[in-house]
Amino acid sequence: MSCEEQPRPRHDHYDLVVVGSGIAGAFVARQILEANPEKGVLMLEAGPPFAHRDRRFWWDYVVTGRRPYEEWEDREEDNVSEGSTRWRFKESRLMVRGGSTVHWGGWSVRFLPEDFKLRTNTGRGADWPFEIDELLPYYRRAESSLGVSGDHAQERRRGDPYPLPAFGYTEADQVMIDAFKAHGMSDFAPMPIARWRQCMTTGTCKYCPVGARFSASYLLDHLERDTRFADFELVPNAPVSRLLMSDRGTVGGVEYIEYPRGVTRRVLADKVVVCAGSIETPKILERSISPYWPHGVANDYGLVGRYLISHPFLLARVALPENPSRWQQELDFPTLMSRDYDNEQEQPDGKLFLFKSRSRPRVKIGELMRAGIDRNGLDRALTGPMELELQGFMEEFGNYHNRVENGPGVNHVGLPQTRIGFSRNPDFDKRKDARLELMKSIVERVGGKVVKVGIRDQRGDHAASTCRMAAQPDEGVVDSDLKVFDVENLFLCSNAVFPSGAAVNPTLTLAALALRLGDRLAGMR
Repeated sequence: MSCEEQPRPRHDHYDLVVVGSGIAGAFVARQILEANPEKGVLMLEAGPPFAHRDRRFWWDYVVTGRRPYEEWEDREEDNVSEGSTRWRFKESRLMVRGGSTVHWGGWSVRFLPEDFKLRTNTGRGADWPFEIDELLPYYRRAESSLGVSGDHAQERRRGDPYPLPAFGYTEADQVMIDAFKAHGMSDFAPMPIARWRQCMTTGTCKYCPVGARFSASYLLDHLERDTRFADFELVPNAPVSRLLMSDRGTVGGVEYIEYPRGVTRRVLADKVVVCAGSIETPKILERSISPYWPHGVANDYGLVGRYLISHPFLLARVALPENPSRWQQELDFPTLMSRDYDNEQEQPDGKLFLFKSRSRPRVKIGELMRAGIDRNGLDRALTGPMELELQGFMEEFGNYHNRVENGPGVNHVGLPQTRIGFSRNPDFDKRKDARLELMKSIVERVGGKVVKVGIRDQRGDHAASTCRMAAQPDEGVVDSDLKVFDVENLFLCSNAVFPSGAAVNPTLTLAALALRLGDRLAGMR
């Protein structure tokens, strides 16, 4: 898109401005428009539009392995990592229309009752201002909207069915299941996946050629095409620079930048919902300095950007000398999960969510064929040595000193740089080592040789808690309805508002929160 083609809002004033076009923004906008089709809703997205179900993109991905959206991922040189724990940025998030759901894995796992009472149960982190019963109806609606497939009969703590039947286990999963059972584990099931439409099992889930894995882009397509919603607009390449405060208790609109032209524009609104993720949301609040908020909006207590968490990613890998059955992980997502160590008893040490790797065992047949390997060579590769890997997300406890701030420069998509200061809690290594020893003891039951046990570099895929919910403003940034304290018409909806992060992927819980907020803003609760 050329500078001259940069779209602009048709109006100067809207009923609602939504900042960010990911799953939260899409659900909030849809809820409001479905209830009030005549509303004027403007969505501002920092990144560009992106084509889904494009056969050229897909073939390039199949042949080269290059993701067609890599240009809009973070780059390591874009941002600054400080503290004793290095924070990697590459591949963590995606800045395009549809947000990170353009490249997410589709894993859709509910939090559990104890996840809402972390501080009560452990004396660490923070409690949510409500319990799981408040979110249960929204979890059901979110699963329906996302088209989540799963097997409730195998999930011991779930009563209601999934909208779609589960994907079956792969043949190689049975080896890990046998290891689970030998280790005394029983709380395992197929991974719940947001497949939305009929999956053709291409194994290329990072860019699905048929649009089977849910993306917020598909909801946005609907909103833009539905003639009832004539006053819905989505403007891409429009990073928001700051909030415009009319007074201390009222946001009057937002200021954004036409990228790459660098032209600053303003748009007014009756309400603003910031759905810009756990990294950009606090940065926007920090930049919104005014006489009413000299330290940035909602930052009188210095809590904006604080308590950053993300999941430590643990792994234990075992190598076997041969693969006579030619097992392959056909799907590009895990098909086996375990919640045996995701329970209240494990909470004081950080709960552990386990799953079998989505990429092992796998022979990259396409690469071998491009390298000229003949049929006999392919057969040797398929039946030769193989690896299986058990992976896990470990729960992180919030730390006031871990934070997100605006950096000194601008990144390659026009957003201000991110500065992250992050250090592990003092007892982290002890708890992590105990979890790794547990995982090692599980994979040893597979047989073969354990070849790797460790932790990956910290990434921000599941970053959370940087503008957390609380009962009062000296404990958090938003109240239980996601309204910013002391500002009547400003709301936040992203992983940033999570008081704690549990041990599982956050997207389903975020979708439930977005539906709940959408109901509130639409006057339905």
